[in-house]
Amino acid sequence: MRNAGSNLRGPWLVRSGLMAAALSATLLAGLVSARAQAAKPAGTSNTPGAGSGTTAVTLDELSVESQQPTFGTAGFVATRSTAGMKGNDSILETPATVSVITREELDIRGVQDLNTAVAYTPNIQGVDYPGGQGGPTFTLRGFNANNFDNVYEDGLRYGFNSFDQNVEPYAYERIDVIKGPISVLYGAGQPGGIVNLVSKRPTFTPFNEVFLQGGNRNRIQAGFDLTGPVEGAPQFAYRLTGLIRSADSQVRYTPDDRTFIAPAVTWRPDADTALTVLAKYAEFRGGGSEQSLPIVGSIIPSARGFYQRDVFVGQPNFNTGLLENKEIGYILDHSFAPGWLLHSAFRAYETTSKFDAVGASPGFTPSNFLAVSVFPYLRDQSSQGLLADNHVEGQFATLDVQHNVVFGVDFQNYYRRDARTYPNGYPTAAANRLIDLYNPVYNLAIAFPQRTNFSARALQQQTGLYFQDQMKWNGFILTGSVRNDWVDQEIRSTFNFPNLPVPTLNRTTVDQQRFSALSYRVGLGYEFAFGVVPYASYSTSFNPQIAGQRADGSALSPREATQVEGGVKWQPPGSNALYTASYFEITQTNIPLADPLNPGFFIQTGEAVSKGFELEGKANLFEGFNLVFGFAHLDTRVTRNQSNPALVGNRLANAPDNTVSLFADYTFPIGSPFGGFRAGAGVRYVGARTDATNVDRIPGYALVDASLSFDLARLDPAWKGASLSVNATNLFDQRYFTSGFYSGYVFEGFRRSVFGTLSYRW
Repeated sequence: MRNAGSNLRGPWLVRSGLMAAALSATLLAGLVSARAQAAKPAGTSNTPGAGSGTTAVTLDELSVESQQPTFGTAGFVATRSTAGMKGNDSILETPATVSVITREELDIRGVQDLNTAVAYTPNIQGVDYPGGQGGPTFTLRGFNANNFDNVYEDGLRYGFNSFDQNVEPYAYERIDVIKGPISVLYGAGQPGGIVNLVSKRPTFTPFNEVFLQGGNRNRIQAGFDLTGPVEGAPQFAYRLTGLIRSADSQVRYTPDDRTFIAPAVTWRPDADTALTVLAKYAEFRGGGSEQSLPIVGSIIPSARGFYQRDVFVGQPNFNTGLLENKEIGYILDHSFAPGWLLHSAFRAYETTSKFDAVGASPGFTPSNFLAVSVFPYLRDQSSQGLLADNHVEGQFATLDVQHNVVFGVDFQNYYRRDARTYPNGYPTAAANRLIDLYNPVYNLAIAFPQRTNFSARALQQQTGLYFQDQMKWNGFILTGSVRNDWVDQEIRSTFNFPNLPVPTLNRTTVDQQRFSALSYRVGLGYEFAFGVVPYASYSTSFNPQIAGQRADGSALSPREATQVEGGVKWQPPGSNALYTASYFEITQTNIPLADPLNPGFFIQTGEAVSKGFELEGKANLFEGFNLVFGFAHLDTRVTRNQSNPALVGNRLANAPDNTVSLFADYTFPIGSPFGGFRAGAGVRYVGARTDATNVDRIPGYALVDASLSFDLARLDPAWKGASLSVNATNLFDQRYFTSGFYSGYVFEGFRRSVFGTLSYRW
């Protein structure tokens, strides 16, 4: 274990760099050896079953090219995913519920944020937080996902803290959602599932797109996506994707600006090798305010009715919200023998965030709810991460059993610095300010001391070894996965609150923990001749917590979970469709929740159970017509809580009983009177929810989305490739809310957004 008095950041970066260099050297040495092995004559020991006298088995295709995402060729329906099994495997044969949102679906629905991207996927519920801080937060199968522990990018964790990271959907080719505990392959991930973002990569077929977009709330956005082979160097392909936006948000004094650019280069020296280097820079500018609103005045009218929908809980000349993200990495695929593939992925990233903000003060709100009690604060954060995954995929046969195996090692190294300053020390009732929510006057006099009141430095190093074997025999599909993780983490916190009853001045706590845990998954399915696969699985998960901590500075305990799932998948032969029905029961321990008495910190519950049923379908039913539908029923309960037994029996926060979604998209035939038009419409219903105490009741809601586009080449053939589209989300401007950080508080959901896009593709 590290010395408590050592410099935390320096040794960590050195050790991480040495580890990354050692793995890279090992990979390069392995490539040389593998290329020599691949040069052996056909029929040697690389050929499955050669010389063994066993029954011949037809193996699935396993190649470098099959690992590469393609642009827009899947329509709305995807039948394979690299996320659920860590190989390019059939979704039908994966013993888990897998949902894929393709690039075409993202474009047609006009997706601008990750919450909207997954809005039609059953049992994943975004906590809509317009004008608020940081990146998206979800509940999956009823469990809240904190600090991006459910979001991955190209199989590597996307981030570790929701306050210093965000997502630009235009950067991605597709989004895969894998339901249930999957840490057996990823090492971290909350038990409801993970969201894997698949980056756009260079293609050797030229494709180019530029667009200009405008909409309500002064929205102006432009972007480009350019890819193709490098002229004069046919082994190389490039991709350059970028976007810039200037816009207001639905909250006064709060911008919604962003800048994003992602260059990438692929080197393919031969048919067996592809190396892609990807980089990214993103800047997100918002208002930084917490935007917590009392329920009375939001859902329930106060003596003066409801608050204005654009009310700003902050200080216009003070509030700042800025996130800046930089990353670079690579993805290497190398087929070193027939049926054997090496996959290596690496990413290094750095983030900075600055929030000069105003937060709600739970427990201090005036009883008439005409004003809200707030406290200003400064919060500056930075983080660095090194992540890598190296695994081998292989196929072979023993007797007449086909084996698809994956075995590998991954590691995650994360460092975070967090500093918070309050104008009068700890935010007590005497130090708070009032904002009249019906007639706000923003005249808070804010002066900060030189002393930082709270600072923390956190480190986490995690290494995992995993192995998986999927065996097929006479229609039966048996999948077994096992993994072991080793985790070291350390949190050093310094407190300076001279205004507390017992003053704290330069009090430092150091919390060090070391974990080792085994996780596994076993699944059994049977594939019938008519495309039906019933399956059952049992899986476990292990998820260390590093981004949040208790108010006393101690680290949160790791979360653990188990799941039983059974279901059936159907891919009708000869069709472009995939349907899934599943039932699950998940038990999770040590669930983090916002500390109601100490803003910015967490408490943990003992145990909770989530059980439910999901139904999802994506289909191209006939030429030009796409349909997406989903239904989920969810029952969640706290089953044990040592610190607060009153919570036992409560539902989990923001976990609706029922959700229903339906989206239809139709391209009119060229020869029809509406030839050139493409129209889509959808509705998504989210049932009633509650907060962690089950005192607050959040009503259900239904939102309507619509899209319409026109191919301008129908007006003039010279305009081939140009199109005009209009998208609307929450078309009827339905008012809805999600449960907030504290009891008695909510966040208002996203209001109507309408924008038009002029795009040109060639």
